[in-house]
Amino acid sequence: MNTTTTPQLIDLPANVSGGASYQQLAYVDAYDAVLNLDYAFLAYKETDSSGAWRVRIRSSQTAGAVFEPDAMRSNARSAGAQGKPYFTWGYSFDPSSGDPRNIQFRVHVAGGQPSAIEMFVQLRKADHTADAPKSVTFPWPA
Repeated sequence: MNTTTTPQLIDLPANVSGGASYQQLAYVDAYDAVLNLDYAFLAYKETDSSGAWRVRIRSSQTAGAVFEPDAMRSNARSAGAQGKPYFTWGYSFDPSSGDPRNIQFRVHVAGGQPSAIEMFVQLRKADHTADAPKSVTFPWPA
C-alpha cells in the first residue's frame, strides 16, 4: 500500500533463494521542510528458511523497528490489561515544545493480542510548525 503516487524511496529487500523471503505490508513517506528531507518508512514481513517470521520497518532517515511475534503478544497482553488501545515499539521521535515532529510505530491491540501496526509520521512546515500527519495502518500478520 503506497500513500503517494511517486516511486517509493525505500525498496523491499530481494528474496534469497533458500533463505529469507520478504512481503511488503505498507509504505508511507513525508517531507520535512525545515531540513528539506524526505522521510520514508517501509514495513515488510520477513520469513526465514525455517518459517519463522517477524515484521520489520526500515526508514530512510531514522532507525526502524523489528516486531518479533512473541514479544508483540506479551506487550499486547500487558497493554490490553491496562486498557490501552496500542503501545509504541522501536524508534520514536516525540514532539517537544521546540520541535513538533512526531514519529511512532504503534502496535494496536484487540482482545489482548496484536491486531495491527501503524506508522505515524508528522513532520514540519518551513515555518517550523507541525505539518499534517500521515499514517498508514496494516493488519498484524496471521
